[in-house]
Amino acid sequence: MRAVEALIRWEHPERGLVSPVQFVPVAEQNGLIVELGAWILQTACARLGAWRAELGDRAPEQVSVNVSARQLARPDFAAGVAETLAVTGLPAGCLTIEVTETAVFEGGQAVTALHELRALGVRIALDDFGTGHSSLGLLQTVPVDTLKVDKSFVDRITEAGRHAVIAEALIQVSAGLGLTAVAEGVETAEQAAALYRLGYRLLQGYHYGRPVADPDFDLVRATVAAGGLKITPPAG
Repeated sequence: MRAVEALIRWEHPERGLVSPVQFVPVAEQNGLIVELGAWILQTACARLGAWRAELGDRAPEQVSVNVSARQLARPDFAAGVAETLAVTGLPAGCLTIEVTETAVFEGGQAVTALHELRALGVRIALDDFGTGHSSLGLLQTVPVDTLKVDKSFVDRITEAGRHAVIAEALIQVSAGLGLTAVAEGVETAEQAAALYRLGYRLLQGYHYGRPVADPDFDLVRATVAAGGLKITPPAG
């Protein structure tokens, strides 16, 4: 087990558990995503710091936090991340900032922010890779450490055809550029085995665990050991 990804859920007093698909777009439209994103980042870094202190080598090595285009557009975003790392005491190398291709497609302040984050030692991941605009072209302008191969390429990975060809091409591109590749949305042992045969060594998805507030890392580690694979399980 290598890393966890921070996910946001809303426990509403009347509506119950509200999906981020419903409330995150609204937060992006009204600007609250900046405040919400800062809280998520602070919470995620603090949680990983606590796990490192409590579990030692059994704790995840990194935590990934998704960042929106609106957050990246703020000139002080990288400074805010640096302050969060300082307050929580988390080493910069333990944090991965995940961005979509759409968020950085137009360049400008968003790409500048990523370069500033890289200078801090924070890792950068392109999320949902292969589904956005000019994916390969972005690799020439955006500082990237990790490609997260979109679930749409994993869903039918066990079938002969385009999906397997594209997934294999992406792992080759990653290896050739010295990047880490993570396959998202792995839901079955058959998918995991097929991806492993193609060269993937980092997998993430419901096959290994569903989003939870308090992950049982010992259980996840035992599952990984039984399967012979390294993964990045989602965390609450």
